[in-house]
Amino acid sequence: MIDRLSDLPALSEGWLAPLQADDPELYAKLAATIAIAPAAGPVATGLPAGVDAALAVVDLSGREIGAFRFAPAAGPDMRGRLVAYDARVREAFDTGKDIVFVGDHDSGPVFVSPHGVGLLDISAQPPRIRALARDFTGFLIAQANAYDAYRRCLVGAEDLAGYHAAAEACATLPAMAGVEVATIFDAQRFG
Repeated sequence: MIDRLSDLPALSEGWLAPLQADDPELYAKLAATIAIAPAAGPVATGLPAGVDAALAVVDLSGREIGAFRFAPAAGPDMRGRLVAYDARVREAFDTGKDIVFVGDHDSGPVFVSPHGVGLLDISAQPPRIRALARDFTGFLIAQANAYDAYRRCLVGAEDLAGYHAAAEACATLPAMAGVEVATIFDAQRFG
């Protein structure tokens, strides 16, 4: 479990480590989307909810953390991918200008706004907005911990109690103030 975003690159590499020796070809394929590197430098997107602060720590270009995929759209750079992804989601949903879609979750698009990070839950009928976190860094840490617990407790095992215990432990971390940890863990588990 991590409490700092700077620990995410090592955690993501740990998810892939068993494959490196067993199946180098699969390792290389998955590393292209799962292995998260430290950021090379600051990124100026101008987005709310601390997106730039998070992107100054980790490089999420073309990456996914479990059920969350960051700006899955083509573009010349980070800003271009974000603009393209936001425009693609807006073709299906009419939303206010203060909302910017930054990624996709199995349950629907993830957005940032001056109020924080949210999920447009399209699995609900009618679709609804679910608050996820006050800031993007908190969301990413909780999502990484949810995926890590999912892999340890639910993939190849049936340890639902362990998964719930991991959610409870994550919720006590100092970085989780203002983060809807249970919602993020549920979204990872149920998609």
